[in-house]
Amino acid sequence: MMPTETIAPQAEQARSSTGDPATAVATRQESAPVGPAGKKGFHIFTITLGVEPRDGEYKPGTLTYKLTAPSGWKWVDWGNYYYYDEENYKHTQVKTLQTSVDGKVLSFSLDSHLNTGKSDGTRLCFTVMADPESKATKGMSSDGKVAVTGSASKLPADIKLYGIIT
Repeated sequence: MMPTETIAPQAEQARSSTGDPATAVATRQESAPVGPAGKKGFHIFTITLGVEPRDGEYKPGTLTYKLTAPSGWKWVDWGNYYYYDEENYKHTQVKTLQTSVDGKVLSFSLDSHLNTGKSDGTRLCFTVMADPESKATKGMSSDGKVAVTGSASKLPADIKLYGIIT
């Protein structure tokens, strides 16, 4: 696994659905899959969105997420999400995502909110499964991307995902 790495600066301030300023949201990659080229199995990518500072709220409404797999990887039509509270080290029950895969792009929409008291937390975590392709080569590919769009979304438009093949 790769160490935790910040992969995007804090986002600009957005407006919440109530019109109040929303807190900036930081995005980071928590881990990357590790495995031999061509071996199918449970290779997991985890992406988190976090509210900064932790006592702020973020409620942009429904956002659409499009994840482009890094070179040498393809998404499996599977995914889930959960909220994590960093202050109390607790997470909510894992919930299934209704995803669609178009080639190497996995997409889904979700009513996204952080730290609002709606049984969420300071981090919104997405976990998706990937398979290495048979033509994958050893090393790290950093050309995967996450694009987030929505009415009030000010998240970074381009976030890297990393894939490691041993």
